[in-house]
Amino acid sequence: MRVLILTGLLGFATLSGCTFPGVYKLNVQQGNIVTEDMLAELKPGMTERQVIYLMGNPVVRNPYTDTEWDYLYTLERRDEVVKRYHVTLFFGEDGLYSHYTGTPDANFSEDDQSAEMPLEERQPTIPSLEG
Repeated sequence: MRVLILTGLLGFATLSGCTFPGVYKLNVQQGNIVTEDMLAELKPGMTERQVIYLMGNPVVRNPYTDTEWDYLYTLERRDEVVKRYHVTLFFGEDGLYSHYTGTPDANFSEDDQSAEMPLEERQPTIPSLEG
């Protein structure tokens, strides 16, 4: 009898770790938000510090060369990739910015970052004091 109960409890514990319909999944944002406006402000000859001030620190710096910085962004909504882009900045041997490749979503701005989330995540409910 004990073996049957233990087997049943072990089976229930194993299944409780599985995903059931209706389980809430979070939106996951990773990387740097890069907008067309930010890229428009980049000018050849800028120093690395000026680029960091404008763009932020890159997600990936190539360990084999100091001349490329990668800005990656991914937005997943409940296990589905909604947005993804990759922008690479290039620097000359003198350490000054020269050009970039890749394009972020032209219709995506920093304000849209929260707009991609459901309303309940953007505006947490605050209990009223009038109650």
